[in-house]
Amino acid sequence: MTAPEVHEAYRGREEEPHQVGASSEPAADQTPSALRMRTRILEMSTVFAELGDGPLRAVARRMRAIGLTARDTLRLKAQGGDVVLFLASGQVEESITDGTGKVLLTRRPAPGDLVILPAPRTKDRYQTAIYGLTDAVLLTLDRDGLLEGLGPEVEKVALALDRLWEQELSAVNAAEIQRSSRTAAPIIAFFSAKGGSGATTLAINTTAVLARKFPRQVLLVDLSAPFGHAALFADLIATGSIASASKAAAVDFETVLRGNIVNHRSGMGVLPGTLRPEEVDLMTGDLTGRVLDVVVSWQKLILVDLGTSLGEAALAVLERSECVVIVIPPEIAAMTDARRSLAVFRDILNVADNRIELVLNQRVPHPPLDRAAVESILGRKLSVTVGFDDSRPEDAALAGGLVLLRDPNSLVSRGATDLARVILANLKLDG
Repeated sequence: MTAPEVHEAYRGREEEPHQVGASSEPAADQTPSALRMRTRILEMSTVFAELGDGPLRAVARRMRAIGLTARDTLRLKAQGGDVVLFLASGQVEESITDGTGKVLLTRRPAPGDLVILPAPRTKDRYQTAIYGLTDAVLLTLDRDGLLEGLGPEVEKVALALDRLWEQELSAVNAAEIQRSSRTAAPIIAFFSAKGGSGATTLAINTTAVLARKFPRQVLLVDLSAPFGHAALFADLIATGSIASASKAAAVDFETVLRGNIVNHRSGMGVLPGTLRPEEVDLMTGDLTGRVLDVVVSWQKLILVDLGTSLGEAALAVLERSECVVIVIPPEIAAMTDARRSLAVFRDILNVADNRIELVLNQRVPHPPLDRAAVESILGRKLSVTVGFDDSRPEDAALAGGLVLLRDPNSLVSRGATDLARVILANLKLDG
């Protein structure tokens, strides 16, 4: 079901033949424990998380459990069939194939994960198949169940499902490009010693600029803890993270990790480190190193937003970074923190001066320090200065997009473009 169909479907529903596994009948198991389990799965899903208790319980009552035995395959199409499907238990492999049967993308969802099905408008081109690696239980919900359970909330859910399918198509395109050019991508770390410096805004817009040069081959890893906002700023729906991939079996780690990347229409990918604060403890240096070992072979460039952290995960990134971008606001307190950070990079992490690029981000209209004063205090030249851009970055995020795409001539957009040039020159990729 796509968003434009919602109003018409809600006013008057037509009877449609159902695919195998689809039903508008409520689940047979209506015990309190079964309903609690289904409600919890819905609460953990990004698509349904913001719904109230009433709609969540109503949807949970309409979900149908389907058993999938090991080595069996369930083939699903969107038209008239299941529009939402969760893995409740067991292990399965999801694959998306084109009209010729060619496998375009494979995923191994964890219990509780949502399996994205083709939107009706693409049903002739794509099909989702679910193969049982072990005996598994799937929870399905069809069009009628969504309409009856959600009522007026159904449009919001339909829009989110549309966006998720668009992200899947972007992932298919990205996988094709990455398979054809496998290289060891350099890593660029974004760091700021002071929160609120605008490092995430610059990191994600700079990633989008670089993705214009290398479409589907630039990845932003969001390690800003405990709350990473890169996917939010890009108006993407994050469905997984590095932390959740760490719970997968070793043989499935790479597949799950790739499935947790969300792809933006600008051509960049975003990989969240965590989705919830309680996952921060999982982000160890060893896990971060495993992730970097895997993703560098898929991409042309890896950018990592470290936020203000110098913890285990951040140190693992800094040790392997070929370029470190330090974002500094022109404030007295920020100068002290920046000087201390530079000393750590130089004396403890042995980061060479030519690997560091300093960016002055003017977050207020009349900063207390100008560029010359900042350079004098730090004893280093600044690579880029980003002018005060009023509320344009925040306005773009509220409107559901990047400031680079919404207002290419804004000062933040220009700053991100200048910074992308500096990074490419630093890495000798500007040719």
